[in-house]
Amino acid sequence: MIERLRDVKVLTFDVGGTVFDWHSAVSEAVGEIASSKGVTVDAPAFATGWRELFFDTLAKVRSGALQRMNADGIHRLTLDEVAPRFSSLALSDLEKDNLTDVWHRLPAWPDANPAIQRLRARYTVAVLTVLSFGIVIDSSKRAGIDWDAIISCEFLQHYKPDVDAYLDGLELLGVEPREAMMVAAHEWDLKAAKEAGLATAYVPRPRERGPHPQRRHGLRAGAP
Repeated sequence: MIERLRDVKVLTFDVGGTVFDWHSAVSEAVGEIASSKGVTVDAPAFATGWRELFFDTLAKVRSGALQRMNADGIHRLTLDEVAPRFSSLALSDLEKDNLTDVWHRLPAWPDANPAIQRLRARYTVAVLTVLSFGIVIDSSKRAGIDWDAIISCEFLQHYKPDVDAYLDGLELLGVEPREAMMVAAHEWDLKAAKEAGLATAYVPRPRERGPHPQRRHGLRAGAP
């Protein structure tokens, strides 16, 4: 293992959940809407349901069952399905558009930025994500995080966890799989990266889905 790690030049980071706390951001935004309307809503359940449906829909994009779109398009499309489950909010189309923008304002976990900056002193540290380029840019700027490179699957021919997504990302970075390590909080991501030949590093984020998670997105039912 030590010999294997000596080859690593590039760290490719997942960011949604690994670096950015999406659940808190979405829950708080939904809670604010509910408060402004004087209604009650299970905001954490809304956030979790939206995220689950995002990955279900991404799987359809990957399979060709839906036309190709980036994460912003998927978030807006799936919000039309999630919102009716929480009818007390009675979201208008404009409110849905505004709520979709919350994904561009994701806060970072407190330990993320310090760790990333230390790692950049030794490695090339890049993002490899299914999230849109805009989401990563906007959220990173708000959190003060600098990256050596940002690769969104929206610019590749494949979305993670397709093995070719990892290989295409590494080709852009000019390294072989043995020279790269995938860093993520999700087993599905690390499993696929390992199949592509990358080393892997698991970052536990037990509160990614809130303090009382009901389900884990990932390889449940075989979908990421």
